[in-house]
Amino acid sequence: MSTDADTPRRFDVALSFPGEHREFVKQVAGHLAAQFTTDRVLYDKYHQAEFAAPDLDVYLPNLYRTQSELIVLFLCPEYAAKRWCRLEWRFIRQMLATVEARRIMFLSFGNPGDVTELGILSGDGYIDIDTSNAKEIAEEILKRLSLNQGITPPRKPPDSTPTPASRFDISRIIKYAPAELIGREAETKLLSDAWAKVRNAAAPRPHVLTFVALGGEGKTSLVAKWAAELAGQDWSGCDAVFAWSFYSQGTREQAAASSDVFLKEALTFFGDAAMAGSAQGAFDKGRRLAQLVGERRALLILDGLEPLQYAPTSPTPGELKDQGLAALLKGLAATSHGLCVVTTRYSIPDLRAYWQTTAPEVKLTRLSKDAGVALLKRLGVTGNQKEFAALVEDVQGHALTLNLLGAYLHDAHAGDIRKRDLVKFEEADAEEQGGHAFRVMDAYVLSYESEGEKGKRALALLRLLGLFDRPATADCLAALLKAPAVPGLTGALVRISEAQRNVALTRLETAKLLTVNRDAAGTLVSLDAHPLLREYFARQLRTRQPEAWRGSHRRLYEHLCASTKEGDQPTLEDLQPLYQSVAHGCQAGWQQEACDKVFFSRIQRGNEIYSVRKLGALGSNLGAIACFFETPWSRVSPALTEADQAWLLNAAAFTLRALGRLTEALDPMRAATEWAAKKKDWEHAAAGASNLSELELTLGEVAGAVGDAEQSVTYADRSGDAGMWNIVRTTHADALHQAGRRAEAEARFREAEQMQAESQPGYPLLYSVQGFQYCDLLLTEAERAAWELLLNSKSEVRNPKLVEACRAVEQRAAQTLKWEEGMRGAPILDFALHHLTLGRAALYAVILEKSEIQNPKSEIDQAVAGLRRAGTQHMIPLGLLTRAWLRLLTGARIGPESAQSDLDEAWDIAERGPMRLFMADIHLHRARLFGMRNADSGMRNEGAAYPWESPQADLAAAEKLINACGYHGRDEELADAKKAILGS
Repeated sequence: MSTDADTPRRFDVALSFPGEHREFVKQVAGHLAAQFTTDRVLYDKYHQAEFAAPDLDVYLPNLYRTQSELIVLFLCPEYAAKRWCRLEWRFIRQMLATVEARRIMFLSFGNPGDVTELGILSGDGYIDIDTSNAKEIAEEILKRLSLNQGITPPRKPPDSTPTPASRFDISRIIKYAPAELIGREAETKLLSDAWAKVRNAAAPRPHVLTFVALGGEGKTSLVAKWAAELAGQDWSGCDAVFAWSFYSQGTREQAAASSDVFLKEALTFFGDAAMAGSAQGAFDKGRRLAQLVGERRALLILDGLEPLQYAPTSPTPGELKDQGLAALLKGLAATSHGLCVVTTRYSIPDLRAYWQTTAPEVKLTRLSKDAGVALLKRLGVTGNQKEFAALVEDVQGHALTLNLLGAYLHDAHAGDIRKRDLVKFEEADAEEQGGHAFRVMDAYVLSYESEGEKGKRALALLRLLGLFDRPATADCLAALLKAPAVPGLTGALVRISEAQRNVALTRLETAKLLTVNRDAAGTLVSLDAHPLLREYFARQLRTRQPEAWRGSHRRLYEHLCASTKEGDQPTLEDLQPLYQSVAHGCQAGWQQEACDKVFFSRIQRGNEIYSVRKLGALGSNLGAIACFFETPWSRVSPALTEADQAWLLNAAAFTLRALGRLTEALDPMRAATEWAAKKKDWEHAAAGASNLSELELTLGEVAGAVGDAEQSVTYADRSGDAGMWNIVRTTHADALHQAGRRAEAEARFREAEQMQAESQPGYPLLYSVQGFQYCDLLLTEAERAAWELLLNSKSEVRNPKLVEACRAVEQRAAQTLKWEEGMRGAPILDFALHHLTLGRAALYAVILEKSEIQNPKSEIDQAVAGLRRAGTQHMIPLGLLTRAWLRLLTGARIGPESAQSDLDEAWDIAERGPMRLFMADIHLHRARLFGMRNADSGMRNEGAAYPWESPQADLAAAEKLINACGYHGRDEELADAKKAILGS
């Protein structure tokens, strides 16, 4: 999909042609349909029932303009005379002046003649297809799609979509499917009914079905067993099935869990390997995956999502920490032809808006008394009904505890239920996850300890699993089991044969304490256990045998470092063992070596920052960084040098900010700044305080932003670095501007510009981000006047100099843009911001002059596209807000690529921050653009529904945010809007 599209488009290719060439175009359409299916090709004969409707002259052009990735125009002398071609072209023509022009492809049957009337000029390129066959033309169209994306077309089979043999992959969860699932009949029926609705294309129906329960209640068993049964039905009605367990990629440090590996694997599976391997951010990858999954009858299973959610004790309990997963789930909740099944310990408030419609949550409760009794009997426990019922109630029907307890009684006491008194359930902590299961494990440990060598082997194997936060692979196990033994841990295993180890493994697997994964030849692949059991043995080993804990991790660290051959251009998979080695090295107490030799030298490749710039692995990097922290994100391990501690604080701050976790980025950024100031490293202290101010401003902490920016000026002046002087002053000026202290802000900007002119005589005007911020202030009065005029079309511009101010800003931005075009390596962000300034200035001038809108559209579209390419999520709303205003004025009010869609996307981005200043702006824009009752303003049709709650609610929310944040730069605009809309 094109990177500047806001939402997934319905068609890959749309064909516009004169009837004289229908037979040829029909053949081209046939070849394209073989690649994409007829549903994805806009050719009239493929959609006859849909097009047999009134107002087709309005409906059809909209499909071209908003729902087609590539519009192919077959030109010939007859083209200009055809009514439908003219009608289509009237809408397609609007895209030529913008980045959307690349969505148009000209083909011509010989000389097309004079088509300048339609806006097609002699200099416009086209392919002469007069001597080509239909297959060749279809191939050229596919090549153009590839060029548009810079990648292989994502939906093109057979090269980029899964082959039939790989369309169904549940390998990551199938091993957890029980032979018999007891007590979950209602939930199984719920899943089956949801899938039946998918097969029948029924509505309404769930798009995302989430099961929420504490650890050990049987969530994984439920979905794994249901998926296995669906497989037994030959995947009835499924186009594709993909299952993922987030417990398979590591769960030790929840603050550091990432979707990087999942997104890469899932995108590859669903057909976009190029996007999977790109450096695109998690948000873009998640949104792309939502499109790929949602456009077919696919089943996506996401098991154990909680490592990517904030814990219940956080200020935002249950919210997704990962932008990729948030984009995926929200995208599927909004639009999907399939079903996504999620299991997690925590409710997902990100989907709250869909809970009552397409994304219901189901609370998976405890097993009933009857089900619990049946499970115990199935496990071979014997006793009377009263004893069974009492035992089930004592463990509160907890599925994992009952499974462990049943296996324990059967294994150690011939199934005698009366021996349950050996398990001290009364000591279970009611507040502890898995408390009852842990007490069963206490009993198991005592039992095994009394068995001599046989029991020691079993315990040693279980304790080994406590070293891992994912399945323990065979190579890592081999490293641990080689001689010499790890003192206090592996002695009972090193001196026995493989056959004896296998006997011990079989016993533990029979007792449901671990899962043994082997390949088709019977060779061991990995060992795994329930996360609660891994947690239990990790805690035991770490607290009771600290030397064995550190020694084992040291051996794993050394093994992974030595065995990993990542090569010159490693993929994310190639780097995974190194990421794991960092975790093991830190647990071993080797933080300094893990930082220097692995994370910095091999993962980041020094200042190349390879893993982020080449692979986009921000989440994986954050996982590695977290390993060096004793308290995320404020205290780094003192085992590292002070310089490395400061570096890691900065790395954490910038990575968190890039991932959209802005609030979390504050602590490490502040700590790094304080460290630099303490060391009298004034240059880094100035940069840190300036960055801190920018972050606080984004979060809506305006007073703090002003204070830290002022401090950054003090630090910069002490540093003697003239290059910092103007930068920190513009940061201070921008904070003052947003605080409503306009005169002080303007004085600071002028001071900064004078300093730049002195240090860079060739560039007497502020440029880059600093230039954009100054222009934002210079346009303040014009922007307010433009809003006033739109809120009341009969009002007059009180100050004719405002248009002159707009023109002056245009000249300033044009000059700085020209300078930066001549600078080698100028950031994409700078160009985007210059185009945004040009578009804003032109838009305000047009409104104030009451003239025709022409130039702003091109500039603003370029700005939005550039902000996306720059990967600066916290800047994108700037462009979307301005474009929403422009789109409403040009008639694109609601629907795809409209004012509403821009405001909705801006809200999605701002809410994730939370970027409270943008949230206030969005509320204001909603009310002003959609809430006017004055028909003379041309801004609202009285009969049109307000897309959100109400203008009154949006104005109230804007006022609350403005006051809470100290965002007094919007006070006047808020007052104007309230007067015009509410009459107050």
